[in-house]
Amino acid sequence: MRGKNNVFWGIMLVLGAVVLLVGRMGYLEGIGVSSILLNIALAAILIKGIFRRRFGTILFSLAFLVIINDELLHLEAITPWPVLGAALLGTIGLNLLFPGFKYGRRFVPRIGSGIHWRNGGTLNGNDSNGGVVSFDNVFGSTVKYISGAVSFVGIDNVFGSMEVYFTDACLMNNNAGITVDLVFGEVVLYVPASWKVEAKTENIFGSTDMSGRGTGDGENVLCVGGSVVFGHLGIVYV
Repeated sequence: MRGKNNVFWGIMLVLGAVVLLVGRMGYLEGIGVSSILLNIALAAILIKGIFRRRFGTILFSLAFLVIINDELLHLEAITPWPVLGAALLGTIGLNLLFPGFKYGRRFVPRIGSGIHWRNGGTLNGNDSNGGVVSFDNVFGSTVKYISGAVSFVGIDNVFGSMEVYFTDACLMNNNAGITVDLVFGEVVLYVPASWKVEAKTENIFGSTDMSGRGTGDGENVLCVGGSVVFGHLGIVYV
């Protein structure tokens, strides 16, 4: 899967390089090179969102495509806030109507973990094992605390900030998974230093980083997947 991602983004970068050269040669007079590059980037995000089945990625990339091309499309009346609001409401509504639509990247877990990656970045927990938790946050700021045995946590955060503390939790079968779907916001996960964290998020104009010092030897493994679009995911060892 990583190889396919490299091919995809490699093609997009080569296409961007061609646009830069053609524009410099004067063949794109009247058309801003930066605008073309931004359109290419947003189109790439849209394609990735379609393949990953991410409603937020699809709708917000479409919204920004409309915003930067509103004069060409004669859609100035609905930009920028109406189209962004429509993308937000559409994302929330579609996720409520089709909660199982998105999927993720394949990952072979340790035996007995009850956690696996599906094609593209989303982790699924084994509901029969229990310990499954989900959090949703839209246009807000919230703090969540998890205690007891946990096997899977699903986090959806849109235009908001969320802090999730695992300091009073333990990993069921020594493994657990987290899927973070983050659009325009920040999510910070606070995990015990004795755990080992494996992060495989897909970042689109976003970032994922770890801070603090982990002391885990691999006995307890927390897998973090999902997508970060125009946002930041922080993982803090405490």
